[in-house]
Amino acid sequence: MIKQSPLQVMAADADKKHLYSLTSIINFGLVTLIVAILILAITTYSKLKSFEDSLTLMTSESLPTVVHSGELYSQMSLLMSVTERLSSANSDAMRRIAYDAINQQLISLDDVVMDQTDNAYMMAQLQSIRRELADLNSLVEQKLTINVLLTSQQEKLYTLHSNVTETSSASVASLANQPWYLALANIVARSSEVLTTDQLSLIRQQQRYLSTLLDELDSLSKAQSASKIDSATAISAQIRRIILDDTAGLIALRQSQLKIVGRVRGRGNFVRNLISDYARLNEFESHQLNESVLATAHSTSRLVSQQVKHISLIFVFVFLAYVCFVLFIHHAVVRRLKTLRTQVQQRAAGNSKEIALGGKDEIAELASSFEKFAATIEYQKASLEELSLRDALTGIANRRALDERYLQEIHVASRQRWPLTVMLLDVDFFKQYNDNYGHSQGDECLKQVADLLKSQLPRKTDFLARYGGEEFAILLPNTSDTGAIRVAEGILQAFKDAQIPHDFSGVADHITISIGISVSQDVLGEHSIPSFEEADKSLYLAKRQGRNKWIMFDADTVK
Repeated sequence: MIKQSPLQVMAADADKKHLYSLTSIINFGLVTLIVAILILAITTYSKLKSFEDSLTLMTSESLPTVVHSGELYSQMSLLMSVTERLSSANSDAMRRIAYDAINQQLISLDDVVMDQTDNAYMMAQLQSIRRELADLNSLVEQKLTINVLLTSQQEKLYTLHSNVTETSSASVASLANQPWYLALANIVARSSEVLTTDQLSLIRQQQRYLSTLLDELDSLSKAQSASKIDSATAISAQIRRIILDDTAGLIALRQSQLKIVGRVRGRGNFVRNLISDYARLNEFESHQLNESVLATAHSTSRLVSQQVKHISLIFVFVFLAYVCFVLFIHHAVVRRLKTLRTQVQQRAAGNSKEIALGGKDEIAELASSFEKFAATIEYQKASLEELSLRDALTGIANRRALDERYLQEIHVASRQRWPLTVMLLDVDFFKQYNDNYGHSQGDECLKQVADLLKSQLPRKTDFLARYGGEEFAILLPNTSDTGAIRVAEGILQAFKDAQIPHDFSGVADHITISIGISVSQDVLGEHSIPSFEEADKSLYLAKRQGRNKWIMFDADTVK
């Protein structure tokens, strides 16, 4: 029977399949989707044109009046916004910017009021708002001044505490681990709590408590040694001024800050309410104008509602068609192409799993083509690799395969810490055999030698290769010197039993063989590696000593 290659087998199977065109399906779907989008666009345009006509009618007659009426309300809303910015300003620059914006807004309001109405009451209200905003600006300025003073005192306190901690002065640094320093740190921590307290009653309680702590600090300062008492007392007095001073102390400034913040908040609310009341004066007129606009808009709304329903239905249909088409593309094309890519990558990485996709379309055909070429390449690669690693004459491994196997066995032996044996074998007086029996008979002899050697290696892990000419090599994993000797003796006995005729041998009347052995050793915990060089030296010594024997490498005897 003639063996077919994978490409021939798969080509025969492909002829039996009937494909349907995925391209035709996608093209039909695209055309359908484009037609649906065109229908949606035309319908939407016609509806929007009708809506545009309605809007034009409404804007030309009703909206201008509403816009003029709402402009004043919009200006008042902007004024309320910048007033809020003024109330919440936390720096003098922000205050000035906000107040300048307020003045600009007031000027704009004056222009709007003069254009829209000549009501004296509205002008008076604007003047009242202007005065209240000036007072609010003054209060915010006071608040910011207090904030600056409070921040300055806080920085002084932290700087003093930092200096006490980091100073190199012996009179102060020696206090760092004493109750005086702990009391100072407690006072600084309690003072920081004052800055986050928002109730005056709690601040008064903290003031009394801090006063007590400062008295204790004074007592601890006076209890210091004569060399330390002056610096400790001075620091204690400075801390007291920073915290408890009636006008510039942290507590006094915090109380003033809370009071002025309350006044700013109250005045800000009052101004916002005043502006809001002023805006409501225009609300009634705006409401009346809105009624007329709403009446016009109501009829337009009904028309728009009907148009939206029609467009929505068309859009939903187009959207669903698009989703279905995308899902189809994802399921039938994208996902299958990803699967194909993964299978091809796995196959390229050495996975033997077949490249195959379900279906009878172009992608399935592409997968089949990939499988054909992959199988062919693997088939050819395996054939070439087998040829490159086999000796053409004897059918056993060649020198290249031996080198690769040798590196693998060294790695395994080193990792497992087990012995490895390397043997080099040479047919005795083979040149005389070739010269007298002929090269053809010599080739037959080498085949018989290879068969005899294979018969003495029952383990699957043992490896036999042709080393070159009449030389052979054997690798015996996990084999100590005792096992190596047993194998060598078995080989010599096998050749003796085989009695392959060799009348021109200088050793016997049959083919004999000489063996050089190298075995890995553990010396002082180090795992030595057997080498072909050692085995070759042993083989050379075996030949010098008469052939038809084995010699094991020993560094002291084999040179």
